[in-house]
Amino acid sequence: MKTRTKHSLSGAILMSLGCGLGSPAVAADQATLRLNFLLSGVHSIFYYGKQQGVYSAEGIDLTIGEGQGSVRTVQVVATGSDTFGVADGGSVIAGATRGAPVVSVMGILNTSPYGISFRADAGVSTIKDVEGKTIAVQNGEASLPLLAAVWKANGVDASKVKTLNVDGPGKIVAILQKRVDGTLAGLENQVIVLNQKGLDQKVFSFAELGVNTEGLTIIANQSTIDQKPDLVARFVRATRKAIDLTKANPDQAVEAAYEAKPQSDKALLKDQLVASLKLLNSPTDPSLEPGVMAPEDWKRTLDLMKQYQDVQTDLPAEHFYTNRFVKP
Repeated sequence: MKTRTKHSLSGAILMSLGCGLGSPAVAADQATLRLNFLLSGVHSIFYYGKQQGVYSAEGIDLTIGEGQGSVRTVQVVATGSDTFGVADGGSVIAGATRGAPVVSVMGILNTSPYGISFRADAGVSTIKDVEGKTIAVQNGEASLPLLAAVWKANGVDASKVKTLNVDGPGKIVAILQKRVDGTLAGLENQVIVLNQKGLDQKVFSFAELGVNTEGLTIIANQSTIDQKPDLVARFVRATRKAIDLTKANPDQAVEAAYEAKPQSDKALLKDQLVASLKLLNSPTDPSLEPGVMAPEDWKRTLDLMKQYQDVQTDLPAEHFYTNRFVKP
């Protein structure tokens, strides 16, 4: 009898201790982050943040998945298949005006990554020199409709610019083989690839040409924002910490991304990350802290899309984003 009581008491004590030890560690929220595309240098921010425990420190058990373009990321976050996503501002506006209940809750690249790269031997010293030249483009790429805005902002006669429509990888081949003088190119993507392939380039960014649009952002479903605002706030807070860590330790950040996908080109990831870190702040207001989105950039993005991408809406720019979680 006494032995059973002793064992019972011992069991009760162990259970009590177990409960006591476990009580501070509340079960973490399960969350997923869908990237905007396949692993690239900018995504090192998230992998490094996860490796360093910034998300777990905020009570978030984060799973990161590669994406198939910003449009697709908007769709999966809109349906609730993923908690958070990485998508450019234009894709957010396009999706939201078609009924997708998504909102950008934090800016990642507040300078547009869109650009045009020319062969250095193509004779394009200023953007006006593009007249009479041929540039490679891909149907469906986000920057293509904005070319008209670039030409207009810089006095370029669009009728004198030729385009060659090819697929994504084909743009790289076309400029390397001198089939075109230039190509639409992401500053943190194709420009880096071409540089690694030894091409001497003259690069123009859309932002420098007066057409800055909201770049990559973190998006969430409106229901998540309404029902789990604390989760959104913690995710944004953790991501800001991840950005700070990445800026301080870019090599370690690349290692974290490489560990997640060992078949990656580590040197390419590093170059892409370095280029991306230069795009964190908005040229509209460089004094804004990382993550804070400039209202002027969203308004400009919406205005350009209404003018050049047949977006029809009476919704104000403020409908598509919020800084409440970055500046609580």
